[in-house]
Amino acid sequence: MKAVIFDFNGTMFFDSDKHEKAWEKYIGDLIGRKISDKEFKECVHGRNSSFIIEHFLNKKMEKETLMKMSDEKERVYRGLCLEDKENFHLVKGLTDFLDYLKDKGIKINIATASNKENIDFYFDKFDLAKWFDYDKVVFDEGTLPGKPAPDIYLKAAKNIGVDPKDAVVFEDAISGIKAAYKGGFDKVIVIADEKDKPYFESLNEVYGVIEDFTVAKKYLD
Repeated sequence: MKAVIFDFNGTMFFDSDKHEKAWEKYIGDLIGRKISDKEFKECVHGRNSSFIIEHFLNKKMEKETLMKMSDEKERVYRGLCLEDKENFHLVKGLTDFLDYLKDKGIKINIATASNKENIDFYFDKFDLAKWFDYDKVVFDEGTLPGKPAPDIYLKAAKNIGVDPKDAVVFEDAISGIKAAYKGGFDKVIVIADEKDKPYFESLNEVYGVIEDFTVAKKYLD
């Protein structure tokens, strides 16, 4: 095992509730109904904004329109993050795990459906440059197919010079799990709470399930 690649939202930072509130406010108003839990799990978490908007509005849209709508939603999301100061931090055990990987010379990267503005926000607020090379991080620029296509993970591995079979992926969403599995990565480890743990443990694509990063080291063997 030579590398670890992380999803960000819901994996490194527990923010699914913020995304759900932002999408509920933005898309819910446009479609005139609430988004179901099943829709959040299958059609929102891990997906890029363009897919989400076109899916719920049920039509193809111009790239510029999609970008404008996405930016509006993400501004709402970032505001919600800053309001919730108590929970605005990286997942328990993650900073120690990142320090460990750095000390061991294990390469790391991020592959996320977030846009550039959110990545800039995370690098600023969480001081991610201590561990990650910003220029190697893969985020949604509108040039690659989104998860569950494997492209974003394959590019993240390529950017740090590793073969997917030599890398472990940490994920939290169905679309991301499928993307990493399709990409041929060594293991897919899922971050999930007790309620969702049995479901993820039942998936063939998943090697292990953890609640936070305090026990992550054991999956590197």
